[in-house]
Amino acid sequence: MLLIIEKETLLELARLVGGEEAAKVMRLLISKPGVVDEVIAGKLGMDVREVRKMLHKLNSIGILYYELARDKKTDHRIFKWYVQDEQATGFIISNMQKIKERLIEKLRSEENNQFYWCGTLGHPRLLFDQAMEQLFRCPVCKRPIEPHENKDLVESLKLKIEEIEKALSEMIEARKPEIAEKAE
Repeated sequence: MLLIIEKETLLELARLVGGEEAAKVMRLLISKPGVVDEVIAGKLGMDVREVRKMLHKLNSIGILYYELARDKKTDHRIFKWYVQDEQATGFIISNMQKIKERLIEKLRSEENNQFYWCGTLGHPRLLFDQAMEQLFRCPVCKRPIEPHENKDLVESLKLKIEEIEKALSEMIEARKPEIAEKAE
């Protein structure tokens, strides 16, 4: 099974990295691979320096690559830009693993600590030592704080971790034939 990254996923990834302008650049590169930065800037009505900055930012995370050529008349370097789908998959997997690790840390914290809270949304939950320092009063509204039951949050974290693990497993499994083909 071959893993296909959908156009919308690539656009959203570009949007996360460089905003709406990056998504416009990505959309153009998906439809016209091998375009040079000056042409991208002209078609999108953007400053060529901004386009180059965006291209290099997307290249730095590995979802774009370029071919370098020379203009025969001027001897200037020409960069032809392309979307690199398989690298985007690696980037997504890597970031999903980081998110999973952060969620696991949060889950451990929630399971291993007692939190105190006044019950008002937006007000902080405090660890026992912090609550004691505040004399068991909310630092924002000064109302008494009580132990906070976090079993719903713990369950939510467990479910989200499971979802990410399942998605990661599917993505990694889908990449195996692709990796095997490249090794041959």
